[in-house]
Amino acid sequence: MEQNEYIESLIAKVLSQEATDSEWEEVEVWKNESSDNLDYFKILSKIYTHAPQARVEKLYDTDAAWLKLKSELEKEKTVATIRSINSAGANWLFLRIAASIILVAGLSFVAYKFMSTEKVVPVSLTALNTVEEFKLPDSTQVVLNKNSKLIYSFSGNKRKAELKGEAFFDLGQDLSRPFELKAGNLTIHDIGTSFNVKASEGSDSVIVFVESGEVVLTSPSNNYVNLIKGEKAVYLWKRDQFIKEVLADTNALAYKTKIFVFENASLIAVVQKLNEVYDSNISVAENIQSCHITATFRNESVEAIVDIIAETLALRIRKENGAFFVEGEGCEK
Repeated sequence: MEQNEYIESLIAKVLSQEATDSEWEEVEVWKNESSDNLDYFKILSKIYTHAPQARVEKLYDTDAAWLKLKSELEKEKTVATIRSINSAGANWLFLRIAASIILVAGLSFVAYKFMSTEKVVPVSLTALNTVEEFKLPDSTQVVLNKNSKLIYSFSGNKRKAELKGEAFFDLGQDLSRPFELKAGNLTIHDIGTSFNVKASEGSDSVIVFVESGEVVLTSPSNNYVNLIKGEKAVYLWKRDQFIKEVLADTNALAYKTKIFVFENASLIAVVQKLNEVYDSNISVAENIQSCHITATFRNESVEAIVDIIAETLALRIRKENGAFFVEGEGCEK
């Protein structure tokens, strides 16, 4: 029990962004120990995520309310009326119910006024060493890539969020509350679509790819660009410049889907994408880096993909301490 309380206190610190680096790491280790731990963490995360929407609940003491009402009534009583026991009981029951309704209605109004003026507390979602999926209160689906963080706050007619890292958004349809996302110094406006944003810390660019619908990207100087389905834009913040591409990277969402589509891609480009998604350590001999391959991989392990590539191009693989070394005599032109 003490161990459970301890880990729950650490998780609470992580979710509220109050944990130290060592506490973050301790929670990550605990999550990776078993699937049950990971599932429990996700449950607590969802509870924390939905906490701001929780309704205020109070216990109503109807007996106390009735006694107070009875006292006030007796102050006004000047004539005593004799009633039968049954009649008196019926009146008592009626008055007790009336007192209960009045008290509940009054407290409900106070609770409503309190909640309508309640300060919105931002909620933080984090993915450290694994890709994480979340569902926001407005039904928006979010997939956070590794080492990414999303902070959001929804209230009234506003849906605002801030991203550090990479994430895929499948927005819940809510025309009355446009969605505004901050990524670096770029603002992304949307009212219902699906798109991917990459805003890595330390990078001088933000990359946005639209899978469906349309988004508007706006820079601090009000420079802007519209993106529709299948389009990609790279924003260079030092230049305040957008570079728009009609044909986007077919593997932009591979970290989420684990689906790779390579069309006459160079071997070095393939390996770079695999290392990025799987955190793998694949090296390619210099004389075969320009080899090209066309292939599609769906939810394959990195080991299986490397084996298929080697067999397809007649290459060799050396495995040492978890690393892969791809070697060969070269490829035919």
